[in-house]
Amino acid sequence: MESLPAELIEAIGQYLDGLTLATSLRVCRFWFNALSPLIWSHISRTQWHRTGFPIRQVFDAYDDSPLRPKLLQVRHLEWAANADLKEVSAITIRKEIARSRLVQLLRMAANVRSLELRMPITGEELELLQSIAELRHLRRLRIEATGLDMFVIRLQDMCHTFSNLETLESAGYWLNIDLCSWERPQDAQQWRMVRLSVGYYALPILWHCENLRELEIRIFEGFGFQRSEKRSLRPLQACRNSLEVLRIHRYGRQDTLLDLVETIGALRRLCSLSFSILDFSFLDLLCRPGTGLPLVEESDDGHHLTQLGQQEETGQRNARPPDGDYGDLPLPLLEDLTILSVDVGDTSPATLERLSGLFCNILKTRPLLKGYQIQGFSFCPWDIFAQPGRELEDSWACLGLETLKLQFKSLDPRKMNSREKRHRIWRPIYRQLGQLTKLKSLVIHCWSLEKGIDVGILELAQQGKSTASGSTGLAASIATVIIPPSKLKARLTELTSLHLSDSKGNTWSRTELEILLGLFPKLKDLNLRPLNPGNGKE
Repeated sequence: MESLPAELIEAIGQYLDGLTLATSLRVCRFWFNALSPLIWSHISRTQWHRTGFPIRQVFDAYDDSPLRPKLLQVRHLEWAANADLKEVSAITIRKEIARSRLVQLLRMAANVRSLELRMPITGEELELLQSIAELRHLRRLRIEATGLDMFVIRLQDMCHTFSNLETLESAGYWLNIDLCSWERPQDAQQWRMVRLSVGYYALPILWHCENLRELEIRIFEGFGFQRSEKRSLRPLQACRNSLEVLRIHRYGRQDTLLDLVETIGALRRLCSLSFSILDFSFLDLLCRPGTGLPLVEESDDGHHLTQLGQQEETGQRNARPPDGDYGDLPLPLLEDLTILSVDVGDTSPATLERLSGLFCNILKTRPLLKGYQIQGFSFCPWDIFAQPGRELEDSWACLGLETLKLQFKSLDPRKMNSREKRHRIWRPIYRQLGQLTKLKSLVIHCWSLEKGIDVGILELAQQGKSTASGSTGLAASIATVIIPPSKLKARLTELTSLHLSDSKGNTWSRTELEILLGLFPKLKDLNLRPLNPGNGKE
């Protein structure tokens, strides 16, 4: 082992935990010299309070002299004010280091590449932020600032540091950004930044980020939102040819951005989108023009829907697009979609059914979709899952779906008063889920989750010809019952996370659990509700 190059020993050491690394330092002098830089490569926010931590809270020329070469080895540095460490119960919190002392340490740790700070903003932070601007090797910066004294340092004073960053995560109001910065500057210096997380007020940073690939925006963040007079996403135009991931935190109707649809619609390379639906126009970002489902009405059996209105006049259906034909499809490369909330200002049945149809249209027209999560909106199951006799026309295009999260509304008990009607709803659900062979995560919240093997849960398994051909009724049920769980051939072989919530409170039987576990061989995370009868929250 002594003949190994020092670089190889150091590469191996990066995979060792703290105790093993400390033991490896005692193998021999050669190993000690090769691995000792890793001891100082990472300083977490809790290490400052550990017994024996060598960095003292006050300056001491004698103690700091041997620290200088060690601090030059630091690559990742975290520090948090004591007020932000109250949730950490495993340590004894020491006296907080003064800001002036922290400035000294940052100047000695000149080779830091990743820096995380959590602190309240006061008038003393200006020198600290200026010392950050002196870190020439910094590539990742995360600052969570709190307090009422805001806008400590100008954006212009941080431009040199930001120009070398690859990732910036900023929370709070420590950057002073002029309102005139909302207009695109003529000769904006371009930075190498590829990941950015900021509050709405700091969006002018985007004028310098033409190569940005990931963006996270917090629309409402304390007092700064009221100070920003212009509610616009115009700066996103700078990265319209590079942005691939966009996450806009949940916000309300009073915070609506005027140009959201036009701005996001221009991001032709966008692959992942997370935002809230506050108007029907927002769905223009997701649906093919002119293919929105018309209003629908419910038939006598309580679950079969009939198309009305425009569809009868034009005869058009919401068919999936031909392979490779995404010409008029907005955001044609979209693979992951998360709707955080839905509030269009109207909760009438006609509006809710129109929304259901548009959400279903997304599944039927986007074959590239891999993630689909809808929060804050409840579907009728028949609105989104193909019902008997309509499997072909209502089938989903996104058979490569990997993540699915849906919530079903409570069904009228007068219309769902027979077990047969409930089974007719759930059998198509299980059948369509069984086609998603690449599914990795499934979350379903509903009022009454039908779990029995006679409702079609075995549609999730590979079955013989007699049942796979679509036979229904008592004979098919008996044919499936005799299959022991150990003999089931799973179809959803990639599923690792399953969350099924039944608000009505029907528990899972042992047989149902055995079948469920037999259907998902790679399952790692299982969350089933309820555990006790009548307690849908446990």
